[in-house]
Amino acid sequence: MACTKTGVSIAVMLSLSHAAYGGDLEVLIRDEAGNPVEGAVVELINTGLPQPADWPQSAVIDQINKEFVEPVIAIVAGTSVSFPNSDDVHHHVYSFSPTKRFELPLYTGDPAAPVVFETPGVVTIGCNIHDWMVGYIYIGESHLMAISDMEGVGKIVDLPAGTYTARMWHKGLGVGQELTEFTVEVPAAGVAQHSVSLTEQPAFATRRAPLPGLRSY
Repeated sequence: MACTKTGVSIAVMLSLSHAAYGGDLEVLIRDEAGNPVEGAVVELINTGLPQPADWPQSAVIDQINKEFVEPVIAIVAGTSVSFPNSDDVHHHVYSFSPTKRFELPLYTGDPAAPVVFETPGVVTIGCNIHDWMVGYIYIGESHLMAISDMEGVGKIVDLPAGTYTARMWHKGLGVGQELTEFTVEVPAAGVAQHSVSLTEQPAFATRRAPLPGLRSY
């Protein structure tokens, strides 16, 4: 995954509070106007921390009301993802992303088998029938990941004290600028807060439904 710092400015804030097992990291992600950014992925890389033996090796992206229920998920390389179709119409899920190309031809219910994502990177998924259906799968090198919530906060907890390299991705940063790396200091106890301000590119929106008078699909 190529990384860049173009269009991203990083300000660092540190605050301390009690933590039971180690330090916590909160990354606060805002746009240029100061509004929270949801759906950004934060990953700590090259940590040397082993992945727990019971870490989930499977995930699910359902399809309801002609939308992907989880528009952004973060998984560890090697994880399998199922794409059930809970709608009463057919879907045709696919990806042309170099990280993982796949196709699940027209189906309802459950496809024949889940898709395994072996390589770290970002995969954009869509439906060949419903063009507005777009989702993103972030495949991480590490299990230490978080997705920012509606408040623009991504939190990773119970970290040993130390210096970490953090990587952030967001779909709005534009092609070739989706990733940025920065360094964070995590205390032995308490919360390290880091604030990231990003410049989003204009989004192309595909219409949600057929034109008036046309049959639904």
